This record gives sequence, C-alpha cells and structure tokens, in this order.
Amino acid sequence: MTHDPEPRAHHEAPALADDPEDAETDHGRVGYGRIGRYSPLALGLVLALVVAGIWWTQRDPGPGAASLGQLAGEPAPDVTLTLLDGTPLRLSELRGNVVVVNFWASWCEPCRAEMPELQAFWDAAQTAGEKTTIVGVGIRTDVDKNARDLVAAGGFTYPIGRDTNTDQPGIGPIESAFGVPSAYPSTVVIRPDGIVDAFQLGPLTAERLRWPVDEARTGSG
Repeated sequence: MTHDPEPRAHHEAPALADDPEDAETDHGRVGYGRIGRYSPLALGLVLALVVAGIWWTQRDPGPGAASLGQLAGEPAPDVTLTLLDGTPLRLSELRGNVVVVNFWASWCEPCRAEMPELQAFWDAAQTAGEKTTIVGVGIRTDVDKNARDLVAAGGFTYPIGRDTNTDQPGIGPIESAFGVPSAYPSTVVIRPDGIVDAFQLGPLTAERLRWPVDEARTGSG
C-alpha cells in the first residue's frame, strides 16, 4: 500500500528588508530621525524669525521719521511737548542744559521702576544748581488716565507730557522725530548745544544716568 509522503512543513518566505536607499532617504526627510518630531516646529520658528526680521528692516515708521543711529551727532529735532498741565515746552528753549528725553508708558513695568530714579536725579540736579533737564514723554498709544494716574501717584515733578499732538494714526510726532524703536523705556541725551549725544534702551538708575549726562556736557565743549 502506497503511503503519501510526510507533508512538508510550510515555511513563509522572509519579508524583504526595506530598501537601504529608502531608509537613508527617510532619515533626510522632515519628520524622521531622532529629532524628527520637532522638525516642523523648528522650521516654523525659523520662518517666523526670518519674516519678522524682514518686516523690521523694511518697515515704514511713517513720513518724516528719523533713526536714532542717524541722529547721533546731529541737532536734536526742535519738537514741542505739551506738559500734563497744558504748558507747552519747546526743546530749543532748553539750550544750555543737558537734556534727558525719556519715552515711557504706564503699562511698561521697567518704565514704572525707572521713573523714581529719574526723579531722584532731577532732585539732585536741582539742588546742585546743575543745568540738566529731564523731560518725560508719555507715548501716544498709552491710556491717558493711566498715564496721569501714574504721574500723580508717583509725585513726579520733572517736566512730563504726552506725545499726542497729532491727528495722524500711529505713534506720536516726537517719538517719530527721534526715531525711537517702539521699545520702552528709551532715553535720548542731548548736549547743551542741542546735539544728540547718546541713546539708552532700557531702564536707567540715577547712578547710571550720571555718566551719559557728564559725557554730554563734556562733548559740547
């Protein structure tokens, strides 16, 4: 009697390995590799920074706007600031003094911390009979009540006004004339002869303000 031979064991063919070239290509694609899941986020961040850089370098700050870099060593714009009590203050009337023009906003925490330091410097200069004037320029985009409340609460007595003497949209005319980069606090130091001497971005203390004021007085000689 003929017996069927023992059934042969069925072995599945091994799966083919991925094409090495495909694997190598995958590692070069966005979304692959050890840090692949972060790639789209990183590229998006880089793109955002590039766009922001292009906007910053090509933005139009408005007609007649200056640049602080261009104003260094040049005559300061002869602007007029209306103080909070309604008195006009023209910059050219302060010739003979070192003038510190400080741009601030009530919502700016570094500005709020800096203003008592400016007051201390102003008080010391007045006591010493020093020809130094501090002028606080509240930016146009601030809320008027908040700005006035801050000045009243702080008891600040150096000349302070708001840069609102315009009907045009955007920043105020004084900020535009000085080319302030919409970052606060910003401070411009002007020599007694009316020449822009220095610019400081960020808060100052009374002690740190002494050096640029003395330099401006010396530079006017």
